[in-house]
Amino acid sequence: MLKISLHTAQKVIIFATLLAHVFYLFVFLLMGEEILVVTNVFSVAIYLFLIRLIYDSLENSKIIMVIFQLEILFHALVCILMLGWGYGFELLFLASSLILFFTSFTYKFFNYIVVAMQIILSIACYVYLDGQPIKHFDGFKDLLFIFNLSMVCVFSVVVSYLLESSNLFIFLSILEKKEIAENILNHDPLTGLLNRTSMQQILSKSELYKNKDFAIVMCDIDNFKKINDTYGHGAGDAVLKSLSGIFKSTFRNEDKVARFGGEEFLAVVLGIKKDAAVSIVERVRETLSKNIVEFEDIKINATMTFGVVAHDGTGEFSLEKMIKQADSLLYAGKRSGKNIVISADYDPKG
Repeated sequence: MLKISLHTAQKVIIFATLLAHVFYLFVFLLMGEEILVVTNVFSVAIYLFLIRLIYDSLENSKIIMVIFQLEILFHALVCILMLGWGYGFELLFLASSLILFFTSFTYKFFNYIVVAMQIILSIACYVYLDGQPIKHFDGFKDLLFIFNLSMVCVFSVVVSYLLESSNLFIFLSILEKKEIAENILNHDPLTGLLNRTSMQQILSKSELYKNKDFAIVMCDIDNFKKINDTYGHGAGDAVLKSLSGIFKSTFRNEDKVARFGGEEFLAVVLGIKKDAAVSIVERVRETLSKNIVEFEDIKINATMTFGVVAHDGTGEFSLEKMIKQADSLLYAGKRSGKNIVISADYDPKG
C-alpha cells in the first residue's frame, strides 16, 4: 500500500473540497441563486487560503482543520436555509464529522463541539423546514442531492483509505525509529562496527557455527598507546575509524566484526575452513599495513596483529576457550614483532 502521511492526507482533502465548491459555484450560477454564488466565491477563497497555509508550514495543520470544519458547517447551513431540505446539504454535516478520525492534527475538544452543533442544527433545520424544500429546482435538486450523496460516500472511502495509509505510515515510522535505535544500541558509535554486547549476543546463537567451519579472530592495533600519547586522542580516533572502514570492506558480509575493547577487535569468520579464513585475515592485515591515516597535518601508518583459531565443525568446542586461545596467539604475535597473523586449530584441552 502507498504510504501517505497525515499532512499529505490533509492536502488531498482540502484540494478535493475546493473542486467540489467550484462545482457548486457553477451550479448555483445556473440556478440564479446569487446569495449561494457569493457564499461559494467566499468558500473558494477560503480554500485557496488554506492551500497557502498548508504549504507555508506543517504547524498550520490544526488551524487549517478548524477553518475547514467551520466552513463546511457554515456552507451547509446557508444552503439548507436558502434551498430547504432534500438537496443533500444536510449530508455534508456527516462528512465533516469524519474529521474526528484525524485527531492527531485537530483540536479534539473543538471536534466534539462541532459535531454536537451539527447534530443540533440538523434536527433544528429538519423541524423548521418540516423536511421539505423551500425552493423547487427539480432537475438541480436531484443533481445536487446525488452529488452531495456521492461526495459523502467518496469522502468516507477516501478518509478510510487515508486513515489506513496514515496508520501504516505511522507504524512504519515507528519500525524505522526502532531499527535506528537498535542500530545505535548494537553498534560502536565511533567505528560503526558491532559493539561487545551485540557480538556476545551473536556468539550465543549456536546455529551460526554449530557443525560448520568457522574461525575466531582477535586483533589489536600495534603501538596504539604511543599514537595517542604522541599525537593525541583525536589521532587515535581517526586511526580507529580508518581501520574499521577497512574491516567493513575486506571482511565478507556474512562475517561478524566487533570493537571488543579500546583498540581490540573480535571477528567471527563463518562457513570456511582454516586456510581460507587465514587468507581473509591476511588480506585485511596487508591492506591495513599499507593504509595511511591522515589527521590534521600528520600521516600515521598503523598496523595490527592477529590471532586466529579455527574449528572444523566436528566435535564439541567452547567459544570461551577459542577466544582465549585466539587472544594468546595475538600476544604471541606481539612478542614476535607485531603486524603478523598467527593461526592455530582449536585445542579442546587449551
